[in-house]
Amino acid sequence: MKNPESSKVIGFDGWIQGAHHYQRLVDAFKNKGLDLTLIHLGSWGNDVGRPKEEWIGNLQVRDISFYGRQSFPEILELEDPAAVIFLSTDTFLHRTFNRYCRHSNVATINLFHAIRGVVDNDDGLPFSMDRIAYLKFVASRLPRAFRHVWPAYSVALWKTNATFGEWVRFVGDIFRGALGIVPKVVADDARTDKCCVYINADIDYAIKTFGFTRGDVIAVGNPDLIRFGLSSDMIGSFLKQPSATRFDVMYVDTGFIAGGLVFKSEYEFVKHIVDTRDMLAQQGKHLLFKPHPSHSGTGVLSALANSGVEICPNETFVSRLQRCCACIVEPSSIVVFLAFLGMPLFLAKYGALRGQSFGKLLSQYPRARPMYDIHDFNSLLAFEQAECDEEKTMRWIEQNAGPLPAAEMPDRVANVVHRLISEKLQRE
Repeated sequence: MKNPESSKVIGFDGWIQGAHHYQRLVDAFKNKGLDLTLIHLGSWGNDVGRPKEEWIGNLQVRDISFYGRQSFPEILELEDPAAVIFLSTDTFLHRTFNRYCRHSNVATINLFHAIRGVVDNDDGLPFSMDRIAYLKFVASRLPRAFRHVWPAYSVALWKTNATFGEWVRFVGDIFRGALGIVPKVVADDARTDKCCVYINADIDYAIKTFGFTRGDVIAVGNPDLIRFGLSSDMIGSFLKQPSATRFDVMYVDTGFIAGGLVFKSEYEFVKHIVDTRDMLAQQGKHLLFKPHPSHSGTGVLSALANSGVEICPNETFVSRLQRCCACIVEPSSIVVFLAFLGMPLFLAKYGALRGQSFGKLLSQYPRARPMYDIHDFNSLLAFEQAECDEEKTMRWIEQNAGPLPAAEMPDRVANVVHRLISEKLQRE
């Protein structure tokens, strides 16, 4: 029987791009006697060339190649974790590992890595799609699917005595994925024991999409407030000082092109940003581009830089925001951070993004305005300034900030994991 005061916890992910979500938990977990190690599948296609074992800060990280030819069940037996944490569970390989965890009675937690209310809506797909670009994306994934994904999941179904309905769901999910159809309710084996969300607004989403009971979903706080150093005096700061005369405009990118969404090619996306820059310049504004991490390893950032677009890295993100009059945004969790500042947000629905939907959380933010034509930026900004309702905006911020202080988010997650491990042990 495992001792919950000295227990191993595994983080399971497809690559290391999400390592910072686990790294922030390490110290809080140690305070609970929990040792956290990240296992990722990078060498299977998403992050080729990583070392078999490395340290990212204080987080121990292992690529799946570290275990040689050992299968998921053999890795679970070798590591003998008390719990496994996922940042997402709706992909086949994550569902595979989750099935084996269930079969071995290992505690599992889905730790949302973003605020889903930003994109969740009842009007169809959360993202618009360019069919040709998406088919190219699907085609690029087929070798990995044939070699690793589908065989691993098929074996897991067989070894865990899957029902006929689960086999049917497997086939259906393959076709839905190929067509870009996002199911409103995920498969049963995508549900973990507990779910941690950033803010209360995502609790209903987790219940509706994953089938959790309300008691199994816990709001733990928004780590973006920690990541970007949001202090109490910054909350609503853009409500207290007029910003329409400021020079800079921040464009916050979601990384659609990496998933074959919206844009036909990298070239079309780069042109979209360059055109945005030029149209803003005609109105006396200067564009700053905040890139999504998925552009790492692509030619997008170098193409933008060569075109004279100023890239804003994480290190200067908050300081540069202070000089912005507004942000043009795609659906992204980071946009909620901008809303906490009380900043005017223009929801990008122009050019290739025409028809793009935004979740209710952003659409209901009092200072959010859909923008259908970039030429209208200055007039839209003036209208928003004239109509700004400070009291209503602060109420929205208070309702959606999540548990505070945000700095205690890792401790809240550690408490959930520790409590779940203890409950599992008591039932054995």
